[in-house]
Amino acid sequence: MPNDSSRASALLPLVAARLCGPAGTGEDLKAIADVCEEARAAGLGADPALMAALETAVAGTDPILRESALGHISGDLRRFARILDMVGNVLDLAPLEGVNQIYWSMQRQIFLTRMDAATMLDFFTALLFPFYERFLGEVARRLDLRPASRSAGAPDTGRVVMVTNQLLSAYHQPSRDLLRQAALLQGGAGREVLILNTNMMPDRYHSPFVPPFAAAIEAQLDGEQFIAFEDQRFRLTSSVEPGLTAGKLKGFLTAVEAFDPDVVIGFGGSVLLADLLGPARPLLCIPTTTGTPVTLADIALDFGGTTPPPEGGRFARAWRPFRLGLSLRPDDGASPAARADFGLPEDAFPCVVIGNRLDAEVGAEFLALLERLLDAIPRAVVLFAGDAGTLPGRLAASRHAGRLRSLGWVERMGGLLGLCGLCLNPRRTGGGASAAQALAAGVPILSFPGGDVASVAGPDFLVTDEEAFIARAAALAAFPERLEQARAAARARFAAVQGEGGDAARLAALLDEAVALHRQRA
Repeated sequence: MPNDSSRASALLPLVAARLCGPAGTGEDLKAIADVCEEARAAGLGADPALMAALETAVAGTDPILRESALGHISGDLRRFARILDMVGNVLDLAPLEGVNQIYWSMQRQIFLTRMDAATMLDFFTALLFPFYERFLGEVARRLDLRPASRSAGAPDTGRVVMVTNQLLSAYHQPSRDLLRQAALLQGGAGREVLILNTNMMPDRYHSPFVPPFAAAIEAQLDGEQFIAFEDQRFRLTSSVEPGLTAGKLKGFLTAVEAFDPDVVIGFGGSVLLADLLGPARPLLCIPTTTGTPVTLADIALDFGGTTPPPEGGRFARAWRPFRLGLSLRPDDGASPAARADFGLPEDAFPCVVIGNRLDAEVGAEFLALLERLLDAIPRAVVLFAGDAGTLPGRLAASRHAGRLRSLGWVERMGGLLGLCGLCLNPRRTGGGASAAQALAAGVPILSFPGGDVASVAGPDFLVTDEEAFIARAAALAAFPERLEQARAAARARFAAVQGEGGDAARLAALLDEAVALHRQRA
C-alpha cells in the first residue's frame, strides 16, 4: 500500500484522540473507523515506530476497541488473535450477542482482504475455527438447544433443508445464488426444499469492535411463506427477530424436525443453525465464496476449484470439488444500450469495474494501476458500476478524473456490458457473479489470481503482475481481432462454468454421500 510517512505521522494523534474519545454509539464507532481507514491508507500500519507510539498512546482504551482498530490499521492478524484470546477466556460469561458481533466483524475484515494472512499463517486452523466451535457449544449450552436426531433406519423423505444466515431481495447476489441452488435441487434433483432464513448475523452493534458491522434484514421475509424463483416455488421459514434467542433457534429446530429432511445444507460459512444440526442430521456445506469455509459439515464443497484446501486434516477430508452455480441479473428483455446512455464517446474503449463494495475494494493501489492503464490506452474510459459513497470523490482527485467515472447502481447491467471491451477486477475476495455476468456478455476479464473472480474467469483471463495487466489491456484495445478472440473465449468459458454449476446429478450424489457419512458416524 502507498506509504506517506508525513501524512501517517500527522494522523497518529488524530487516531489516538478518536480512540480515547467516545465509543458508545454507532456514530462514534464509525468516526473511529473512518480515521483508522485514513491511517491505514497512509501507511501508518507499515511503520513499526508509529505503530508502537500509537499503541502506547491508546494503552488505556477498551481492549476490543484498541486491538480491532490497530488490526484495521496494520492488517496484522495477531491483533485478532489477542481479541479471540481475551474473549475465549471469558466465553462462558460474555454476552452471546457481543461475541457474535466480534466474530462476524472479524470475518468481514478477512473477507475484504484487509488482514494480511502472512502475519499469522495458522490463524484459521489454530484460532478462528476452534473459537467458532467453542462459541457454537456455548450457544447450545446457554439456550438449551438439543436437536432431535432422526430415528435409525428411517426411510428417505426426499427432502432437503437449506439454512442461510441472510436472505434478502433479488438484488442481493448470495440470495439469488441460494435460490438458484434450491431450484437445481427441486427441479433438477427432485428434492423438496425448505429454506430457513435465520438472520443470525448481528443487525446492530453489541461491541466496540471497529470497523463496526451490522447485517441487513428483509422485514417482509418473516414467518412461514412461499418464495418464487425461476418458475419454482419454495417453502420458506424466516425470522426477523434480532439476536440469538432460545425461542428463535428452538423454533427453527422444531421446523426441521417437522419437515424431517434427509440432509441439511448450510449455505455459506459459519451457518450457526446448520452446524448445530450437524450431530443430529447429515450436513453439507455449499460455500458462497472462495477459501475454506467455517463449517462442521461432513462434506464442504468448493466454490469452483479442484484443489483440496491447504489447511489439510479435517478440512481436506470434508472437501469435495464443486462449482457454485451463479444467478445472473436479468435485463428483462431491455433493448441494447447506446453509448450515449452512459455518456461514452463513439471512439472510446470502455472498461468496467463491477461490485457492491467498491468503496472498500477499489483502493489506492488499484486506482494507481488504472491511471497507468489510461496512460497506455489514450481512448480508454473506466466505468465503476455499483453503489459507492467515497469512491466518486477519490476518482475526482485523480489526474485522469474525466476518464474514471462512477455510475452508481446500474439497472441495465447487460446493456452496459454490451458496450464494454474489458471487465477489470481489483484484488479482492468477492465479485464472482460480476465475472459470470461479464463472461455471459462476451466481455473479457482481466484479473490477478485469487478470489471469486479468478475462480469464475479461469486461467486464460488471469495475469501475474501489474505490467502484464496493462500489456494485456493495451493489446486487446489495439487489435480488434485479438479482442474478438477474447470475446469468444469469454462466452465459451461462461458456457463451461454454467454447465458445471448446473449439474443436478452431481449435487444429488453429494447429498447421498453426506447421508452415508452421517450413518457411518452415527
